[in-house]
Amino acid sequence: MGGKTIIITGAAGGLGSALSRACAIEGFNTVMIDCDRRGLEAVWDRITGEGLPEPALYPLDLLGAGPEHYEDMLQKVTEEFGGLDALVHCAARFEGLTPLELFSPPEWLASIQVNLNAAWLLSALSLPLLKQSEAGSLYFMLDDLSKLDGAFWGAYGVSKHALVALISQFAAECRSSNVQVLGINPGIFRSALRSRAYHAENPQVQPEPEKAASEIIRLLKRHVEADSASSPV
Repeated sequence: MGGKTIIITGAAGGLGSALSRACAIEGFNTVMIDCDRRGLEAVWDRITGEGLPEPALYPLDLLGAGPEHYEDMLQKVTEEFGGLDALVHCAARFEGLTPLELFSPPEWLASIQVNLNAAWLLSALSLPLLKQSEAGSLYFMLDDLSKLDGAFWGAYGVSKHALVALISQFAAECRSSNVQVLGINPGIFRSALRSRAYHAENPQVQPEPEKAASEIIRLLKRHVEADSASSPV
């Protein structure tokens, strides 16, 4: 899969950074998006410090990004790497468990924007490039939806349930193309987001996100191999 180009949102976070490193190990052209510039640079330092291929850093705040920001980024990716093979949404916004009646309206709108609206917009704008790939991949991170039905999950819970519908629509519309659309529950792993929900939990007992990242890599590689096997020689 070397030479494939992948965009990862939330790339400075736990799962996003682990996936960025895993992609570098595979020889991908890795484009890392996050609003945390210092976090991106720290991940870049770790990856290059191991002698792995340099990822491309693209600091961008999904909260305020509009079509023109994504279009500019995608144009630069195309000019630099010649196309796009995969987009993986790892970005997520969750500020803690809060009753709906106490939820801050600005925070509600911000969470829906980052977790749902931005995912739709970037995906929609990326689809023409993904469809040009021999095996395009469009992956979204989900969560344990049975838990998110419960109290206090607020805009995060609502956005993840809405994301399921979005994924279903993208998958249906891409069924006749070579783009694989998946909603992935990466399972339990150590992260800042999880610590905001489970204060009493010892994060040291949770697995590192590298395990979840390796599963995403496995899915990406399996899709490429399946497409190669079905292509006429």
